[in-house]
Amino acid sequence: MIAFVAVALLGALVTTIYSSISLTSSLEASARTRLQNSATHFGDVAAVVSNSGRWSQRSIETLHHLAQIDSLATRLYDAEGALVFEHPPSAPPEPGATATAPVLAGTQRIGSVDVSRDDGKLFSEAETQLRRQLLRTNLIAGVTSAAIALAVALYLAVTLSRPLRRIRAGAEAMGAGDLETRVPESGDDEIGAVAEALNRLAETLQQEEALRKESVADLAHELRTPVMGLLARVEAAQDGVLDDHAANLSAMHDEALRLTRLLDDLSALADAERPGLLLSEEPVDLGALAQAQADAFADAFAGKAIALTCEAQTVVVDGEPRRLEQIVVNLLSNALRYTDPGGSVTLVVERDGGDATLEVADTGIGIPPEDQPHVFTRFWRGEKSRSRATGGAGIGLSIVRELVRAHGGTIAVDSAPGRGSVFRVTLPVSASHDLP
Repeated sequence: MIAFVAVALLGALVTTIYSSISLTSSLEASARTRLQNSATHFGDVAAVVSNSGRWSQRSIETLHHLAQIDSLATRLYDAEGALVFEHPPSAPPEPGATATAPVLAGTQRIGSVDVSRDDGKLFSEAETQLRRQLLRTNLIAGVTSAAIALAVALYLAVTLSRPLRRIRAGAEAMGAGDLETRVPESGDDEIGAVAEALNRLAETLQQEEALRKESVADLAHELRTPVMGLLARVEAAQDGVLDDHAANLSAMHDEALRLTRLLDDLSALADAERPGLLLSEEPVDLGALAQAQADAFADAFAGKAIALTCEAQTVVVDGEPRRLEQIVVNLLSNALRYTDPGGSVTLVVERDGGDATLEVADTGIGIPPEDQPHVFTRFWRGEKSRSRATGGAGIGLSIVRELVRAHGGTIAVDSAPGRGSVFRVTLPVSASHDLP
């Protein structure tokens, strides 16, 4: 607002000063032109009444009378510069208030004349009044312009700052935890774009908050189930209602293993999101690594009657072998969990230009389009009942995403319900290209 007002006042001030200077300069130029014309006219009359450069007493009286009529102070000089006639001023002339003109007889210079007003001023009384009136009018116009400019500047400042104040109020409300707040989006200008971006941020935060609450509830459920199972069996053993102690210990062991797997997943996710994840990098044959994990999973897939195929080329990438193994293990575990018996899973590693591509394709239940943007979000799972039936806490793919990022790569999913899913990891090929 201060900037708008300052610009408006400065513009009005500069305009007024420039107009006043220009007006004064124009009036002075007009007065000097008038005085020069008077000098030229007086020189012409002096030439007419002269006798070849000589002036009689009668001609001097004529010139004196002319000077009185025109209220002029004059000095007439002959060709040698001697003073011939003088009608002195009542006051010394102001600087620049005197005009000089030659006295010509045909083309011969027979003298010269100096002319000024008899009061010594450049402007006549009428011109002085006119000058004052014009300056006063200009000043009034300047003040009026400044007032109008000030009013317009204040209006524009208030108008432009109003949406900014709304955006600020909305941001403060969001910062205070009210994620339901939305900022009115007006126009297609920068302010409207900022409001739109802020609303999108609020929606994202609202979704993240809802997901966080849901994730906490899911995690509490996952932890509560084995803990309650353990607690129930311990209490049953304490009460002596269980006769088969071996079976009871075996069931308690399974619940403990379930808790261990969940805690291991949480620990792996924390490690994957920690800065400086890769403690060391070395050339790794991604194809050989994938083939080794496919061989390790062969019995698990066979036990579930799922065909597992591995097509792995030799492609060298820079990374930490244990972390790269974790990527393959999590993707294969995910495919095993969500593929029904009789289905198939294909693991492919190949080179595509300067990138290594690792692809895990399954014929499982697939992922609806609306759920695909969330599959790499921690604790997110679609179809909760089906997810819990298949196991897992919704952390595996989050770990995969963080590990892929740590290796400078990307991961994408292509899926459809009933058609299966394809997870594609792209990693940069090692600069060495070959194993040492």
